[in-house]
Amino acid sequence: MPRPQPSPARRLHQEAPAASSRSGVSRPAMWRVMEIHKIIRAGRFPNCTTLAAEIEVAPKTIQRDISFMRDQLGLPLEYHAIKHGYFYTQEVHEFPMLQLSRNDLVALFLARHALEPLLGTRLERMLTESFSKIAEACPGEVSIAWHELDEAFSVKAAGVLAADVTLFGDLLDAVRGCREVSFDYRKLTAGQPERRTVRPHHVGQIEHGWYLIAFDPARGAMRTFALQRMSNLQVERTKFRREPGFNARDHLGGGFGVWSYAGDERKRHEVHIRFEGYAARVVAERQWHPTQAIRKLKPDGSVIEFQADLSGLEEITRWVLSWGSKAKVLGPPDLVRRVAEEVEGMRMA
Repeated sequence: MPRPQPSPARRLHQEAPAASSRSGVSRPAMWRVMEIHKIIRAGRFPNCTTLAAEIEVAPKTIQRDISFMRDQLGLPLEYHAIKHGYFYTQEVHEFPMLQLSRNDLVALFLARHALEPLLGTRLERMLTESFSKIAEACPGEVSIAWHELDEAFSVKAAGVLAADVTLFGDLLDAVRGCREVSFDYRKLTAGQPERRTVRPHHVGQIEHGWYLIAFDPARGAMRTFALQRMSNLQVERTKFRREPGFNARDHLGGGFGVWSYAGDERKRHEVHIRFEGYAARVVAERQWHPTQAIRKLKPDGSVIEFQADLSGLEEITRWVLSWGSKAKVLGPPDLVRRVAEEVEGMRMA
């Protein structure tokens, strides 16, 4: 009976033991590979000699690592004959270090909620960062974006229900098997649920909830569905081909949270918001959006200007309102109008 083959990550430890550096300190194999990846992705065109000098190992060790990255991990590595160094022939968004099973991913889903008793502690921050790194190793199936760590973890204070775990696991199977799914979905603005049939591409934890990103053939576009508003899920026998070039980060990158925008809706909005007091300090401490820039308007940081380029204004409107009088919209005019209308609508008659 053939012996099971170790995973690529385990093979690297077995086949390429860390060489001793010039200073006598060994470099773990996985650490070396990650360092090589970062240097190559930065566009520096390193070769075995320059990498060996920077990482402090022998050039032959680097050559083994390069071969492993190209042959075992399938990274698009090539050598540039003119620039005399290695480069990626296409964009590498995430590093494929781990191959997670369905059970591994369900365990991550449960662990995400099990951390609630540690809310606000140093241990919680350490664990959430570690789990995020693990989840990112399976970017085509699931992603976990743990941030806003002083907020509630889940919309269900009572914890995770068995039905949630079953739904999550079935969706993962559909994503991995490229199988269409059907379910009843209740939109926030709808009175009754609607039956939808979609092609699931990604399951992700975004801010406070879990979402499915799927291609909807009836609408001819990607759509985002909240798992808590899905019911009667059916994994169909119909298989599909994933949309070419789909990337979950790119899909959500234009919005300010869960919403994504496409077609005529996808307009660029340069948002400018002035924050003061405690809000200025909290906003400046966190990464709210990939395009954000923060400028101090007072040297002590008590007043700042937040800027971001967004594809839509729905979620940023709610975000501004959550800060109350500590936030003032400077632009664009459409966002100023939206916030003013919401404030006026909140007045007592």
